[in-house]
Amino acid sequence: MPVQQRLFLLPVFYMLAWGTGVYAQELPDTVHLAPATIVGTRTTEFVSGIKEQTVDSATLAHYHSAKLGDLLGGVTPIFIKSYGQGSLATTAFRGGSAGQTAILWNGFNIGSPMNGQLDLSLVPLVVADHVRIQYGGTSALWGSGALGGTVLLDNVAVFGKGLDVQAGASIGSFGDARQDVSIAYSTARWVSSVKVFNTAARNDFVYTNTEVLGAPLQNQRNADLHQFGLLAENHFRINNRQQINLRIWYQASDRGIPPTLLQENTSARQQDESWRFTTEWQRKGDRVQWNVRTAYFDEQLDWFSFRSAPGDLSHSRNLIAEAEGKVALKPGHALNVGVNNTYSQAISEGYSGRQQQDRQALFASYQLNTKDGRSRNTFSARQEWADGIAVPFTFSVGSEYGVSQGVTAKANVAKVYRVPTFNDLYWNPGGNPALLPESGYSADIGLAAKWNPAKGRTTLSGELSAFGRNVDNWIIWLPGPSYWSPRNIANVWSRGIETRGKMASRIGNVDLALGLLTSYVLSTSEEAKVENDASVGKQLIYVPMYSGQADLTLTYKRLSARYAMHYTGVRYTSTDNREFLEPFILADASISYAMRGGKSWSMEWLAQGFNLFDEQYEAVQNRPMPLRHYMLGVRVLFNHPLNSVPLQ
Repeated sequence: MPVQQRLFLLPVFYMLAWGTGVYAQELPDTVHLAPATIVGTRTTEFVSGIKEQTVDSATLAHYHSAKLGDLLGGVTPIFIKSYGQGSLATTAFRGGSAGQTAILWNGFNIGSPMNGQLDLSLVPLVVADHVRIQYGGTSALWGSGALGGTVLLDNVAVFGKGLDVQAGASIGSFGDARQDVSIAYSTARWVSSVKVFNTAARNDFVYTNTEVLGAPLQNQRNADLHQFGLLAENHFRINNRQQINLRIWYQASDRGIPPTLLQENTSARQQDESWRFTTEWQRKGDRVQWNVRTAYFDEQLDWFSFRSAPGDLSHSRNLIAEAEGKVALKPGHALNVGVNNTYSQAISEGYSGRQQQDRQALFASYQLNTKDGRSRNTFSARQEWADGIAVPFTFSVGSEYGVSQGVTAKANVAKVYRVPTFNDLYWNPGGNPALLPESGYSADIGLAAKWNPAKGRTTLSGELSAFGRNVDNWIIWLPGPSYWSPRNIANVWSRGIETRGKMASRIGNVDLALGLLTSYVLSTSEEAKVENDASVGKQLIYVPMYSGQADLTLTYKRLSARYAMHYTGVRYTSTDNREFLEPFILADASISYAMRGGKSWSMEWLAQGFNLFDEQYEAVQNRPMPLRHYMLGVRVLFNHPLNSVPLQ
């Protein structure tokens, strides 16, 4: 592809432009810097009472070549609404819509201003070093869209490692081939890295077409996917208190849009291209910490009904500037205050002209912890304006209390909101400029516990959470005399219970881990949208009431094996709950082996099997999913450390 050829040289120019500073430094052993790491203040320190899940490094390595939707569907109770292998994937987080989940990359919301969503099938996990999930409403921290939950993707710089090279490749069923290469060089002052990734797949799997007489076997058509991208980063430590960074994330995707079970064929295609630039300055003092960051996102989506047809073109830009500071007032007390400005612009065939929106926000959080660390409390507030008009004031109050050794009680109450998207406001025909923001309240309460009986070789941990959320002015697109149009007409009440348990034990030379997740979500419409509305009191479509998963991992020295089962309950496809998709159970298994070559390099092999029992299922109505399929991958890691004295 011409784009790939042009971008092949970008990492070289990038390393030359920025890497020159690395090699121009004095010898590493003449630089003595305190190994302090500066992190985002709101990310970890002002989230008391919020249920969080951190994906550990072993799980991230297992999903290294996968997409974000695969990870969330595999290790969390979040339902992923997938339109098929390689096709659109969005979330239904705790009964919310796709636009009510915030996806943050290094503190910036990367959801589209046009539809408020992010296609999880196009987000490769190689772009993130850490993945965390925050459950419940966090609008006071992150702004519009964080009603159901937040997914945080972060990159972390490690100074003083020297040369670090990682390369991976995998092949799988249906012509699936993926490659990625990462090269990083770091001294005591600099970290400079480039990751390049590529994916190609035919996705021509066989399925049974239950909508055709005789239920014949058919091959999925026009479902191919081609994706190329890179992530370049530079971090510079000015001194032992300050550092700056620059990140560039580019990717381009070209994929076919496969036919539904009711279509004979289609040749529609979609092309996505995005540029994401971020830069940040951080300073950590004895009592005060500053973070100033900016971002520019440029995204284009082109839709073609067939290859030679004129495309429906959509283009959006986001410019974000944010500054925040944290002050340690006295032991156990901290204040975080900040300001954000987000300017969005979009052009689309569906709009009459260029559309834009300018949003400003003031936010603050206060942390109050007891001296013994037994009680942690956070109070947060946010006021935002969209084009000069105030949107609902939001707040959150969270608390954690150590009931006894290893047992913690959590509670959080928050007001949440989401502003209408450009499509909601300006789509022609049908857009409604008079729409109000969605707003409501959410509450969480939970109990987390961890036991290590008699300090033995077995550890037990678990968490029980109950949640509720009531949202007014829920935006619903409804049919009219001539076209569909969005209206602030729904009130939705979501509530449920989630459990998470894990047992880890060592038996001889074998490490055993058993995990269990369950989720019960009741998300119902509480107000009639039209006369004689049969949806009142009924479960929202594509929100499974019951879901769960269990996994067993066995590790012996360098060999590891994992088996997992995932259950997804009934999903209604009509608002009166008369039509639905059958529940399904999927079984996956994997085995990996790590080879070590001294201290410098290692090689990891991974074999995976998916849908082992050939379950025929649909996550979305009339969108077939693959039966049993496999993937085999290898990953090589090499590190050449610096010849330097330890950092002081």
